[in-house]
Amino acid sequence: MRAAVLTGLGQVEVQDRPEPEVRPDWVIVDVEAMSVCGTDVHQLEGRIETPFPRVPGHDFAGRVAEVGEGVDPSLVGTPVAVKPSLPCMDCPVCAEKNFDECPKKKLMGLWSDGCMTERVAVPAINLVPRPEDVPAWQACLLEPLAVGLNTIDRLNIRLGDTVLVLGQGPIGLCMARLAALSGAGKLIVTDARDEVFEISRAWGATHTINVREQDLVETVSELTDGLLADVVIETSGYPDSAGAVLDVLRKKGKLAMVGFAKDLPPLPIIPMLMKTLTLYAVGGNGGFGQYERALELLHTGRVQLDKLVTHRFALEDVAEALDTGLHRKDGAIKIILSPTGEF
Repeated sequence: MRAAVLTGLGQVEVQDRPEPEVRPDWVIVDVEAMSVCGTDVHQLEGRIETPFPRVPGHDFAGRVAEVGEGVDPSLVGTPVAVKPSLPCMDCPVCAEKNFDECPKKKLMGLWSDGCMTERVAVPAINLVPRPEDVPAWQACLLEPLAVGLNTIDRLNIRLGDTVLVLGQGPIGLCMARLAALSGAGKLIVTDARDEVFEISRAWGATHTINVREQDLVETVSELTDGLLADVVIETSGYPDSAGAVLDVLRKKGKLAMVGFAKDLPPLPIIPMLMKTLTLYAVGGNGGFGQYERALELLHTGRVQLDKLVTHRFALEDVAEALDTGLHRKDGAIKIILSPTGEF
């Protein structure tokens, strides 16, 4: 079968790979659509350490093609989205079937080969059945929304809170939408390009800041009459943004760190103590119903993730797809692929 393979920094190619083998309690999924995540791009550029060669990707949807021993055979043909964090299936937590709490969970595409291929094996418990009227290309976009839900669940935003979302990539945009649905008053978002702000405003942002053109701290102070933000959510994963979080958060505020890369600066302990802040370190999409709830938000139209999609590629063109994401070409926000190029 065909698979995209990262062979080194800045290097990706399509190779023939062995077909996945079914095993007890696992299934084989025919991949119908996959999306490019910031993690995939950071692996390509070396901002996230990756053992090469590696098949990237963890955001995908498709149909069950084959089931292993112990899995209901009627699942064959079922349309699904797939949770990308794989439990070890061997620890005491997994033995109690608390798979979402497995301390050894590994993200597909990073610590194991991922979904940028024609078929992939996953544990049956990672499947999220999707309605037939939710196409695969929409369901492959669930992960940033699930990360947003995992974050908003923890923050307990109050009606009227001033919320600042740093970064308006797919996760930041989803975060802004969910913050608006949760009752944020002033909802301030930042990015280094203006074109994403059209979506931000449509999804509830009240103020936008282009950090290339405006001073972040001064502008937030002006917009809040010097009070700063009640809630700050850092999604960009860039050092300058992560380094400014304490300067835009009010005392006793809540801070969520979501963006991830190996070159982020350490958070200074003494200023954190002086702020008396509450810190939430959000390492992913949760696993406690966030995927199912994200699918319901999509299915009911509360969130319309198609607004994120700017580019579509066939798997054969994965090098162009990743390069488009890396350099944000032509206003790239979310890039999706399919094995055939048909969606």
